[in-house]
Amino acid sequence: MNVRAIKGILRKDLIEIRREKTTVFWIIVFPMIWLLIMGGIWGHTSPPVTLKVGVVAQGSGAAPIVSAMGNVTLDGRHLFRVIEFKSERSALKNLSSGKLDAVVVFPATFSENLSRGLPVEVVVYYNRADPQEYQIAKGVIEGFFSGFSRELAERREGVLIETLERFLPENTTSRLIPLIEGTARPLSLEEKNVSGRNISPVLFFLAGVMGIQFLFATMSLIGNGTLREIEKGTLRRIAASPTTAWDFLIGKLLSTTVVIFGSILGLIAFSQLVFGSTIFPSLLGWVLLLIGGAFSMGLGLAIAMLTRNVRATSLTINLVSWPMMFLAGIAVPPSTLPNWARPFVDYFPLGRALKDFRLLEIYHVSPSQVAPDVPWLLAASLAVLILAALTYARTVRTLE
Repeated sequence: MNVRAIKGILRKDLIEIRREKTTVFWIIVFPMIWLLIMGGIWGHTSPPVTLKVGVVAQGSGAAPIVSAMGNVTLDGRHLFRVIEFKSERSALKNLSSGKLDAVVVFPATFSENLSRGLPVEVVVYYNRADPQEYQIAKGVIEGFFSGFSRELAERREGVLIETLERFLPENTTSRLIPLIEGTARPLSLEEKNVSGRNISPVLFFLAGVMGIQFLFATMSLIGNGTLREIEKGTLRRIAASPTTAWDFLIGKLLSTTVVIFGSILGLIAFSQLVFGSTIFPSLLGWVLLLIGGAFSMGLGLAIAMLTRNVRATSLTINLVSWPMMFLAGIAVPPSTLPNWARPFVDYFPLGRALKDFRLLEIYHVSPSQVAPDVPWLLAASLAVLILAALTYARTVRTLE
């Protein structure tokens, strides 16, 4: 191994990349734009939504709760824009045409059953055209009626306890009150914040942009970069010099590593500057990123050596990268994926490395929970690098 030759190739590549404005844009500037857009749209706490809800009250007794729906606010914003309809058919027609998010139908016996302490069934229809909006609408409406039901149960509890205290002996009442309270409120849920852990949503997308860099920029730099050198005849000239083809490959790998990790450092600083929040990886975090980079470099080089054409390499890299960006949970939360896509998150090495990186650096799990994945991730990356080296060696032999 000729260290001087490797340093020369590394220096040459860095100078060439710096001169290529288009490459600099896609490697340095575009990831920042992507983070700015993704972080600006989804990287913060979403404001409360206002749902357009059609209401059909088949009796006059639902007026107070309909009024309450129209007046309820969160962070100064109304949760419901209530539109009253005289018939259920008319309301459902508006729901089907997309003019409403939901339709709530109060039965004619609503007021009577409430006053008598009997169960009441309220029917809700949702607009399911957009799955995410459906989940939001369902959560908001169920949350409202859950709160209403809880308040109603507490009022009935108070009336019942007052009645018992009036007609039953004190010792009997004291034994019944806890049972009544447990019946009215069988489960109590209290929300608390974890002290010292303020996780910004933008960090998820920062880690995602790092993964996208590996998927596209890393694979393209090493794959297309090596092919262009072959087309220019660089490897043929190297074969006739003291510098070996392996010195050339090591230099290429090092230059790609320097450029991509330089880009990641830029993203870390950019996130802190724009969003006031960033990730400063631990040693294990850098190891996971390095393993992910090694896997991508090996895969990109293998694709290039197998296709032996710059255009075909670019198309194949895109064909592999675009589905994996979503299926491996790199650009989207893994929790949003269907069950059939979950194995990609766990077994696609780059997706798994990024998942572990997020767990370690964003959610602050113990390194011992992530460390067991490192050996098999490293083995997978080495296997891909070996495959890339074998295909590269075959290509070099044909040139010689």
